[in-house]
Order: sequence, then C-alpha cells, then structure tokens
Amino acid sequence: MKRRLFSLILAFAALAAASPGGAGTVTARIRYVSSEHFYIDAGAAQGLQAGMTAEVQRNGTTIGVLEVLHVADHSASCRLVGEATPPEVGDEVSITVAEEDAGEAEVPGTPALVSRVRTFPATVDDDKETPPRELKGSLGMTWDHTEGGGDNDYRTDYWSLPFRLEVEGLGRGWDLRTRGSLRRFERSGYSSSTPSGEWRNRIREVALVHDDPEADWNVALGRVRSRATATAGPFDGFHAERRAGSGSYLGAFGGFAPEWGTLAFGTDDHVLGLTFRRRLRTESGRFLDFHLAGIGRYRSGEISREYLTWTASWRNGTRVSLLQAGEVDLNRGWRKDARGASSLDLTSVSLTGRLQVSRLLAVDLGFDDRDLVRTWESRSLPDSLFEDSGRRGWRAGADLRFKGGVRLSASGSLRRDDRLDADVTSWNSRFFVPRLAGSDLALNAMVRGFDGPYLKGWAPQAGLTTRLAGSRVGLTGGGYFYQGVAGAEDRSNTWSEVRWSRDLSPAWSATAEYRKDWGDDIVGNRWWLEVRHRF
Repeated sequence: MKRRLFSLILAFAALAAASPGGAGTVTARIRYVSSEHFYIDAGAAQGLQAGMTAEVQRNGTTIGVLEVLHVADHSASCRLVGEATPPEVGDEVSITVAEEDAGEAEVPGTPALVSRVRTFPATVDDDKETPPRELKGSLGMTWDHTEGGGDNDYRTDYWSLPFRLEVEGLGRGWDLRTRGSLRRFERSGYSSSTPSGEWRNRIREVALVHDDPEADWNVALGRVRSRATATAGPFDGFHAERRAGSGSYLGAFGGFAPEWGTLAFGTDDHVLGLTFRRRLRTESGRFLDFHLAGIGRYRSGEISREYLTWTASWRNGTRVSLLQAGEVDLNRGWRKDARGASSLDLTSVSLTGRLQVSRLLAVDLGFDDRDLVRTWESRSLPDSLFEDSGRRGWRAGADLRFKGGVRLSASGSLRRDDRLDADVTSWNSRFFVPRLAGSDLALNAMVRGFDGPYLKGWAPQAGLTTRLAGSRVGLTGGGYFYQGVAGAEDRSNTWSEVRWSRDLSPAWSATAEYRKDWGDDIVGNRWWLEVRHRF
C-alpha cells in the first residue's frame, strides 16, 4: 500500500503549473446521441471549430472527452475519444475556445422559433398547475449483417432496438427513465454448439426518478442506474438521498443485482450501500466534485465483496483538471482468511490530469494501479491467480491545435503486469485536418502500436469525409500487422470501409456502412444500417 501511495504522490507532483493561455470556456449540452456521434447545442457562432476537444461533465464530474468533427452555426457533431462512461442526452459539455477564434466566428443569431398553439376554452380545473408530460430521448433500429469469405461460410444477422427514453412531468417532480436494447441474433454456418437464433435483451435502466437539485430529498425506484451508485452497477431496488448542507447529499441504496451477463432479474445476488457526494463550483470556473460509496455485495447470504470506492474531480478554470479514483476492500470472513491477516486492501487507485500549457498545447498524464479482486464467484479458484496479480502503469499524451482546426496528438503508455513479470508498451498518434487544401474534405489519419511479452505490432488507418448533397460520406482504410516475439509467423489483415449518414428530418436520421476485410485472420463482408428517431 505504501508503494501505491508514494506513486500517487508522484503522479500529483508531475502536474506542474503553467501560464494561462488566452482562452475562454463555452458551455453546452448534448442534445442527441446516435450510434457513433454526439450532437451538442453550440457551434461556429460560439467559436467552435472541427478538431477541438470537449470535456463531458455529469453532476460536475468529468466522465469523458469528445472531439468536435463537424460544425454548423449553432450545433456540432462529436465523437468519443478513448474509453469513458458513455455520455448521455443532457450531459454538460465544456469546450476551451481561443478568444480570437470566438471573435472571428461571430455570425448573426438565428431568429427564435414561434410555435402555433391551439387554444381551448377554460375548464373548471385550469387553475390547477400541472406540468405537461414530455417524452425525450431517442429510439433506434439497427441491422448488422456479417458473412465470411473464402473457406469461412458463415452468416450472422444482428437486429437491435436500442432506446434511451425519459418521460418528464409525471407529477410531483417524478420522471420515468428507461435505457437498454432489444437484441436478436440469427446465425448460420456455425458449429452445433452455437445457437442458430437467440434473444439477448439488455435492460439497463427502468426507474421512477425524483431528481431535483433544489429538493431536500431525491429518490429512484426500479432498475436504478445513477451517478451516485455507478460503482455498484445496475440493481433492482431503490436509492434515496437527503440534502446535508449546501452542495452535499447523504444517501442509501439496496436491492437485487441482475444476473451477470444477461442483466435478467435475479434474487441470488443482492447489494446494499451508503453514498455521499459533494459539489462545489465557483463563478470563475473552478469546481470540486467528490463521490464516496460504501458497497456490500452478498450471494446467497454470504459475503461476496465489501468495499469503499471514491471519485474526485477538480478543475481550475480551463488550465488544470484532475480526476482521481480508488477502491479499498474490507476483508471479513472467508475473504480475510484468503488475504491472511489483512483487513483492509487498497485494490485500485488511479489519477488522470490535464494541463492546458497554452492556447495551442495541452498535455495529459495518468497513473493507475489495480489488483485482481476475489469475489464469491471466484473464491474456489487457486490462490496463485490472485497472488502478484497487480497491473500498474503510466500514461502520457500531448495535443497540439493549429490554426484552422488542424490537430496533431500523440500518446503512450507503459504498463507492468506482475503475473507476466514483464512490461507492455503502447502508443498512438493522430493527425486531423478539417479542410484539406481548402476543400470540404476532412482528413483523419491514425497509427497505433504495441509491444508486449508475446506479441508486438502496429495498426495504421486513414480516411476522408465530406458533405455531398446534404449527406455526410466517408471512405476509410487500414490494417494491422503483428508478430510473435518468440519468432512466430508474421500475420496481417487489411480493411476498407464506406460510410453514409444523413439527417432525414429534425427528428429522423439514417446511417449506412459497408466494410470488407481480407488477410490472414479475417475474410468477409459487413453491412450495417441504423435508423434513429429523436424525441
């Protein structure tokens, strides 16, 4: 534990202060989510340019980073960068915009839209103020078809109905939130052990929610999935919070955890816990957001895991941001016997920081250290799997933004795996030009690589996108090449992809994609189609 705490202190010390750049912050919200893109309600009029990055915040906590792809006057489409909590409609987005860019991008504002409202004679109940019910969110329909080539005579059809819907205004501050997908798989050409057809529905949230920042009490009932209970995963039960002063909340939750893998309702695994969160924000843009949870998971009356988890986010305007998280396991009963005399174990700690050195340059630094955790399901496995199971490493990156939205970024990581007694390195570099040679073509090129104890390789790709007759079309190609460190045969694969997307109306959009793979590992074709409706 001392080694990890010392490493954590080093990670904090590595983030040095720098002089502020001439930049401001634009705040927007995510208004629509498609299969691969996120649409925000800020654009060129607010100084946004293609290639900029935006921090996604939920309840004051940074949960991910978006990259701006295409910009209109008052809206922009973005993609998610790296691994993060999936952003949702309504999440807040902060974009650092240079002051001079914002000035150059000023355009006349759009006139306000006025809706024609049909009026009706008053009734005796009109004096009762009842907020209107409103349906928000999106509903999609996806078809994903793959078929093998050469000697691989197989076919797979994957049908999906993803939904993320919210009914607001049910009365007394209550809303209904739902999220999940209905999924159907149909296959041919596989072995007899693989089912030719099956349903794999995933219901991630169906809850009645009272969530008002100004209220003394907030409650969620049903299949709960909230920020305060995120580390416990979805569960069927309740979560209640009570305001404990300005910006602070104390809460408790409990219920049954769904079946692992299928998310079907189950009663064998139940979860209990307490939560605390505090949020502080100043007008200058500084904020601190802290979440703490004590969680107990139990299987058939026995302890599966008891642990404390916390997440802290801090940002000093547009210059410095830090995200720190960790977990401490409490060992009782059979878990204490398995760990010897240890009652407490620091099983996970991570720190990620971002420093805006200047208007053009931003740097990132991250550290994480985590152990393999033993639970009720894995209690019968050999102790050797959990001894020396730590994985720790450093990540660093730099992001350069030039005039016209041209971006050049590079990142790398060094990770130590105790089980392999070896280091694994990886790297990534990306070059983005929103308007190639002054045209409407956008260039996006990327190359990634890795070097581990068994394999090493690299994967380049490049693509062009443009607008054509009101649609967005793109052509991308790439491949990967790897070899065994012990002298195994080199292997490679190549792919090409054509993509089309279009907003059919303010409420409807469609996306189509065709991909072809050929090489040593994968040979085949893939068609993908999605139609989505926004409420």
